[in-house]
Amino acid sequence: MAPNPYLFVCQVRRPTCGAMMRGQLYAVVSGLLAATASLCGKYAMAGAESVDLCEAALLSLHGEEEVTKANQINTICEQYAVVLRVLFFVLMVAVNCVMWTTFTKALRFSSTSLEATITNTAANFFFTAILGQVLFGEMVTVLWWMGTVLILCGLLLMHHAGNVLPRKPGTRPKMH
Repeated sequence: MAPNPYLFVCQVRRPTCGAMMRGQLYAVVSGLLAATASLCGKYAMAGAESVDLCEAALLSLHGEEEVTKANQINTICEQYAVVLRVLFFVLMVAVNCVMWTTFTKALRFSSTSLEATITNTAANFFFTAILGQVLFGEMVTVLWWMGTVLILCGLLLMHHAGNVLPRKPGTRPKMH
């Protein structure tokens, strides 16, 4: 019996376990970069947020001993607010470019594009919630987490629906 060339091609094209793990890692890093890019976008578009960040950074460098220094720091940060916002905008674009490159690698190393998308979306939601809590003091409620879980369950259902084996022509689908 001659070997089936189609079977050989399928075995060669199927990603290995190491490549799939690398794809998942790239997808998680891509999700982290997406959350970081949105953080930079928030600082770029909200002037008060970037001034507050500048003040916090300068106060932590100089200490909070003198009130006059705090007033000077406030004045300095307000004068350079536009520069900070432009810097964060450029950073947002740069991080987005790196994120898309990483996501493309995740797509290449994952077994399916939906698998990479699900992992990326989950990581993005998770890191966005953590960054929002840590940097902005945002409250992430149980309802938010439940909504995130439902979105991810929907993505997983879509992924598993694509794994159904094709049936032979002229046959009925199996009823469970």
